[in-house]
Amino acid sequence: MPQIFNTKLWVILLATVLFFMLGWLWYGYLFMEKWMALEGISPDGDAPGAKPMVIGFLISLLQALGIAGIMKLANGHTVGKGLKVGFLAWLFFAVPLMAYRWNYAEGPAELFHIDIAHLLVGYLLMGAVFGLLRNPTSE
Repeated sequence: MPQIFNTKLWVILLATVLFFMLGWLWYGYLFMEKWMALEGISPDGDAPGAKPMVIGFLISLLQALGIAGIMKLANGHTVGKGLKVGFLAWLFFAVPLMAYRWNYAEGPAELFHIDIAHLLVGYLLMGAVFGLLRNPTSE
């Protein structure tokens, strides 16, 4: 089975799909009404086409690859290490990048909170997957 960052490809794809599905649950159900209102999206509008979904999946894949790469550098083979890597990646990369967007777009703080909370849960989820399923003997 092919590996990237000493992580089996199926594990990276699993983390990607879980992160993508978390976004679907997060923005499509849990915070849908609030998020749409804050973004100025009409609930009666058209559903997004395939292009944003494909791009969203590719962005999820890039994030999963990033967490997998950091896990390799951190020699991470436990769920605890995965959670730590996920949290630190969120704190030092995701939050500052989202803060740039929020700061310059001058959007509502509540939208920022919804977005960074999604990334926190997603990065912790991916870190846990990699900590649980990475093979320590492949290093």
